[in-house]
Amino acid sequence: MSRFELKMLSDGGEIALLVPGDDAVMHVAHVYPPLEQYPLGTDRYVNDRPNLFLDALDITDGNEPRDDASPGDQERAETGNSVSLRSLAQRAARASADGSGNARRFKDGRDLWDKITAHAAAAVNATGAEPIVDVRRNHNWKKNQPLRNHGADPAAWFVSHFYSRSNSRKDAFFAARGMDQVFVALAEGNVSANPEVVQEVERTRVARDGNADYPTYAQMAKLLDDSNMLVFHDDASFAAWLREQGKAQDVMYPDTPVDVWTEPDPTADPDDPGYLAPHSQLPAGHLANVLAPREAKQ
Repeated sequence: MSRFELKMLSDGGEIALLVPGDDAVMHVAHVYPPLEQYPLGTDRYVNDRPNLFLDALDITDGNEPRDDASPGDQERAETGNSVSLRSLAQRAARASADGSGNARRFKDGRDLWDKITAHAAAAVNATGAEPIVDVRRNHNWKKNQPLRNHGADPAAWFVSHFYSRSNSRKDAFFAARGMDQVFVALAEGNVSANPEVVQEVERTRVARDGNADYPTYAQMAKLLDDSNMLVFHDDASFAAWLREQGKAQDVMYPDTPVDVWTEPDPTADPDDPGYLAPHSQLPAGHLANVLAPREAKQ
């Protein structure tokens, strides 16, 4: 579910910010008049005045939204047209480029969308972080997993249906390198034929690409229908875990199949033994060797 939505109201050029309530239903939290739609303003930091762009970033950073809508705003928003943060940022950039509006305020409109996306991407980038493998019992994604509401690392390996398999040796589990490959597998592959999941994937993709609103880890686990989803932030940590599990031969074996989804390196040779196709099924031990080849013994 998106953490916020924006709608243009039909009168006065106002924009409504909608956020999900405890019942998951979107409701109006604040209505921004034109003066609160400037890209940036130093008065925000002095007086904490509402600002559409900064408030949206606050929400993507995990902070609570403003919630001071007036009676009647909800009804007005029901007839409003949805608009993306990206479109509004690009509008501000155009105004900045042609010199219209207040020059002092609009000077920050240049490259505004690039600044927003860079900020959002930096917040979810977890390169080098420890794998998220403590996801069972009271630490699963439906309960007390500490990172459940944190924006998901878009470049991570998302591993699902590992602990729910009936045959730990023969049944495959799912592994996708990158958030986009999860979306591809769910919407275009054979992982799910549920139209509701496909629609939710599209909503999640639109929120990320249009509002810089990355899904949380809990939302990714829900998409994959696995409260015990595992996360690895790089190839090396995933390969090390595969080898560790294969050696233990408890929940997995070296020859256990893995349903792998990746975006191939465009410079890689498809005939190379280390090449990973967009979709393949590989033994876990072989996948580990492809991701992190062992050093040759001297």
